[in-house]
Amino acid sequence: MKYLIIEDEVLAAERLLEKIQTLRPAWNCLKVLGSIKEMNEELQNTQADLAFVDIHLGDGSSFLALEKWQVNFPLIFTTAYDQYAIRAFKLNSIDYLLKPIHQDDLELAIQKLERQTDRSHASPNWTELLNSLQPKYKERFLVSSGERLRSISSKEVAFFHASGKHCFLTLFTGQEYLVDGTLRELGEQLNPKQFFQINRKYLINLDCIDELQAYSKSRVKVKTKPALPEEGIVSSERAARFKAWLQGDLSE
Repeated sequence: MKYLIIEDEVLAAERLLEKIQTLRPAWNCLKVLGSIKEMNEELQNTQADLAFVDIHLGDGSSFLALEKWQVNFPLIFTTAYDQYAIRAFKLNSIDYLLKPIHQDDLELAIQKLERQTDRSHASPNWTELLNSLQPKYKERFLVSSGERLRSISSKEVAFFHASGKHCFLTLFTGQEYLVDGTLRELGEQLNPKQFFQINRKYLINLDCIDELQAYSKSRVKVKTKPALPEEGIVSSERAARFKAWLQGDLSE
């Protein structure tokens, strides 16, 4: 069995590889892929029989590349976020493993795959399956203001920003509230068509962008309404994807 590991966290990829090698030493890991770009390059002509796929990579959702290339081999999804575990997540031998991945759960997933492979070599309807696995994005946030609680729609949020160990959301009206979670966690929960994390400090709503300016080393300076607490520079590693996002292209 030849397989791919699609995982952007190096340590998590190494641990998963070790577990697979322990359980199935005869299997051959073709490659470890850490980005959508690497997936797009590999999936064009891959010889893989199976892939272990982290749903959210640093440069986007792995669903996008899987849909683009219409893979015809089984997938075992991995993620740290259980909001993706919706309809049909174990259809056609697919399993869905929450991180940290336990060896017993991995063994059960592999056994399920092997039983399915023995029964039939027919390719599942990946388009239908992947559509059923698409996440439901977070639409509201519960925040506090003194002794009062307020439910805020994600459409009201201009941007999120990290400050020290805390994260805040700022409304289009300029009001600011403390919110639970890190920017990465919030990015996992929000619609990627509408929100983009430009750097370690800011996760912005497309609709809050007021002006864009060219910056050094192909970076972009973002001005928003309301204004960001500090200068908003799109980091160099995110600049190309940010420009693609502005054009509605989430596959970069």
